[in-house]
Formats: sequence, C-alpha cells, structure tokens
Amino acid sequence: MKLSILFFLLITCFTAFAQKAFEFEHYQGKTKDFMISLSLANGYLLGSEIIRTDLKTLKKVKYLASDYRQKNLSFLPDPHDKNVRIRKRDNFKLYGLDEEQAMPAKVKGVYGIDLKTYRIVLYKSAVNY
Repeated sequence: MKLSILFFLLITCFTAFAQKAFEFEHYQGKTKDFMISLSLANGYLLGSEIIRTDLKTLKKVKYLASDYRQKNLSFLPDPHDKNVRIRKRDNFKLYGLDEEQAMPAKVKGVYGIDLKTYRIVLYKSAVNY
C-alpha cells in the first residue's frame, strides 16, 4: 500500500514539471544614468523581463511584462523585488514588437520615471545566455 502511494506521488510530481515554450533573445542598452538588459521571450512576449542597473549605485531592479497591445509591450517593476521604491511613474514601453514575426535587431522604446521620460534603443546581444 505504501509503495503504491509513493509511486502515485512520484508520477504526479513528474507530470507537474513542464518545459518552457519559448526561448529568450537578449538585448542591451545604456543611457547616461543606467544600463538596461532585456530578455525578450520569443513566442510569448509576456514572458519577457527587463533588468535596469543604476550605474552610480549598481542597484538592479527587475521589471516584468504586464501588457501587450497593438505591438506595444509594457513593463512594470516586479512587486516582489526589494529594491523597488514607490514612485509616481516607473515603467518601460517597447514599440513595434510582433509575436508572429522574427525578433528584430534593435528594439525602440521609452522609460518613464516620475516626471522624466528617456528614449531607449536596445540592440541584440551577440551572446545569448
């Protein structure tokens, strides 16, 4: 009896593991104040993430994809990230992304923080890790 219960638990645990259905394309960009690393999920854009590194303090903040409408992808700070300060506005928007087409060589967008808006251009990394 114990053996059959153990066997059942092992089988149900192994079926819970799923293989991800997308691969990441990595993009890099930089402004005067911070560096941006984008991991763009090929095939499911809402699985993408951005890591913004402050060049003065080297603090990293993770942003997760939150909305995809009309070829525009929005990112908001990860609510579980301890480095996030509450601000009036803190988001990324990337333009011209289409899930059905190949990943572009560069991605354009904006980063809005408080009352400032930065234009950003992210270029595809030669090394995908």
